[in-house]
Amino acid sequence: MDINTPSDSPNELPEGLVLYRQTDIFTESSVPAGLLRDHCTKAGVWGLIQVAEGRLRYHVTDQRRTGAVSILAPDCAAGVVEPTILHCVEPLGPVRFLVQFYRDSPEPIPLCRHEEMARRENEHRAAVAASPDRLADGQS
Repeated sequence: MDINTPSDSPNELPEGLVLYRQTDIFTESSVPAGLLRDHCTKAGVWGLIQVAEGRLRYHVTDQRRTGAVSILAPDCAAGVVEPTILHCVEPLGPVRFLVQFYRDSPEPIPLCRHEEMARRENEHRAAVAASPDRLADGQS
């Protein structure tokens, strides 16, 4: 697809979103395989693909949008990732980039269904470790 193809995808984030998480820096050899094939963020989660060095092809593949291909580079605007919209990336030679995630809510949005259970378990373990005398008395 031509990188100049018109698209109905946004080229900036909506106002009022808050940065809540970002990835490590990926290179052409460390980019996760999942980013190289169609994937999407959860409902309510927006992303910005920031390229620090090199070039990265960003392709919006979702049928709900007019397909768009952008070449992202340090001197270009970031790639905007819409919630639930399928997309993929492709390194074009050596590259360094990261993805920032934004949302409306200040509350954490679990990455997966098990993250909330893991958080609760870790909080419980921390509480138990902080007060071992409560468990010795048979209290929970």
